[in-house]
Amino acid sequence: MKYYDEEKMSETRKAFDAEVLTWKGVSSRPLMGCLCYFYNRKFIGFLVTNGVVLMKLSEKDQMDLKERFGGKPFEMAGQTGRLWVTPLKGPRDVRSVMPFVRKRYDEVSLTLRKSSY
Repeated sequence: MKYYDEEKMSETRKAFDAEVLTWKGVSSRPLMGCLCYFYNRKFIGFLVTNGVVLMKLSEKDQMDLKERFGGKPFEMAGQTGRLWVTPLKGPRDVRSVMPFVRKRYDEVSLTLRKSSY
């Protein structure tokens, strides 16, 4: 099943990429019907049609996201889990979620740097 529609999300993706892909070590690629973002090989999150899913946020950050932006649980093959879809109605919404995306990036990049010492 495809969770990401490039045609609907092209402008939002451009805004997201303009920020995230400038961060050292970040790349994107389609995976399992979504557009995924990685720091090296660690998941940061992924774009879905009309939203973004961020991986492994702290409970506090997850609650902040839900309270500020709403959204719904991410569903894949009829299963829902802990992952949350934060709505992105358009390119303007990208800036408001970017602090959460940056926190996730900082967390994975710091963890990987520490483990390489």
